Amino acid sequence: MPSAAVVAAGLSDFLFAAAMMDVIGLKLSLATLAALLIIIGYSVDTDILLTTRVLKRHDEHSVDERIKSSMKTGMTMTVCAIAAMAVLYFVSTSVVLSEIALVILFGLVADIPFTWVQNVGILKLYLEKRK
Repeated sequence: MPSAAVVAAGLSDFLFAAAMMDVIGLKLSLATLAALLIIIGYSVDTDILLTTRVLKRHDEHSVDERIKSSMKTGMTMTVCAIAAMAVLYFVSTSVVLSEIALVILFGLVADIPFTWVQNVGILKLYLEKRK
C-alpha cells in the first residue's frame, strides 16, 4: 500500500503538470518532457522521505510527530525548489529554460497536496489497518 501511494502521488504530479501545460497551450517538446521526468523524480523523492520517516523510524515519537518532522524537511525542499524555478523562469532569456522552469513549477506546486494530504492520509490509513 505505501508503494502504491508513492506511485499515485508521482502520477498525480505528472498528470497535473501535463494538464497545466495543455491549459496554457505549452506544447510537448524534449525540454518539457525532461521537466515532466524531473517532476516524477522529485515526487518520488518527497514521498520516499515521508514513507521512510513514518514507517521505518520506530523511536519514541508518535506517527503524527514523524509526519510533522518529515513535512518540515519536505516543505523546505519544495519551497526552495519553487523559489529557484521561479527565479529561473523570470530571469532566464532562454525560451527552453523558461519552459522547463514553468513545467517544474507546476509539478512542485502539485506535489504539496499530493504528498502532504493524499499520501499522508493513505499512510495513516495503512498504519491504522496494520494495528
